[in-house]
Amino acid sequence: MDFWRDEYRLNARIARFPKPYVAIMDGIVMGGGVGVSAHGDVRIVTERSRIAMPETGIGFVPDVGGTYLLGAAPGELGTHLALTADAVGAGDALMCGLADHFVPSQRLAGLTRALADCGTAAEIEETVRSFASPAPGGELAAHREWIDSCYRADSVEEILDRLDNSGVPAAKQAAGTILAKSPTALKVTLSALRRARMLDSLEAVLDQEYRTSCTAFTRPDLVEGVRAQIIDKDRNPRWSPADLAEVSEADVALFFATLGDRELDLASGSGTTD
Repeated sequence: MDFWRDEYRLNARIARFPKPYVAIMDGIVMGGGVGVSAHGDVRIVTERSRIAMPETGIGFVPDVGGTYLLGAAPGELGTHLALTADAVGAGDALMCGLADHFVPSQRLAGLTRALADCGTAAEIEETVRSFASPAPGGELAAHREWIDSCYRADSVEEILDRLDNSGVPAAKQAAGTILAKSPTALKVTLSALRRARMLDSLEAVLDQEYRTSCTAFTRPDLVEGVRAQIIDKDRNPRWSPADLAEVSEADVALFFATLGDRELDLASGSGTTD
């Protein structure tokens, strides 16, 4: 929890840093990697970029400002990515607002050398644009209709029902992907995304994420998810509870309860990022 406190303070500081912050999101950028890149001023992706918030797969909830970023994505794209934990490439990252420019990987060495000679934010933007190219086409644009329709539902159960009965093979596949995730994490994640859209700053969302993270740390699914996906790698987590129906509204509400004197308090200013 001390690590998360420091990490979330860093995420907020990146977003408010007075000097231009350039992030080159080349290769796998997931979880904490999103936190140290996607809050920057200039975010660059390449053809090798794979960006995701994969937390529901380990019984956790998107953090590091992930619910802020995904909550701001067009339509319900962020909900789809949060619940499925799917990774996206450059084109989709740009469409979802997780990145700003596409630069082919073979141009990165030249770009970083050129950036070293920049002295202002305007020079940095101009330099990045000179190295940038049109991004390869993404996959999500073709699925916007069913994504927005299905994920607009108010509960995970209703989302799954809409996905299953949409008549779209990709939607049915998404339902199967979601069902493999932690039921508790799914319900808390959906609530966190909806709540994040109503908060007025990244700091307020990080305060909320600190509450959900601290609570998740006391629950069995995070340990079990890490065991199944990272340690034993059997990819067969035994979630507790195992079914969505067993996760009540009261169970979800506990993740958002105040932590008292353990609050992160970034939005109030007492948890300063200076």
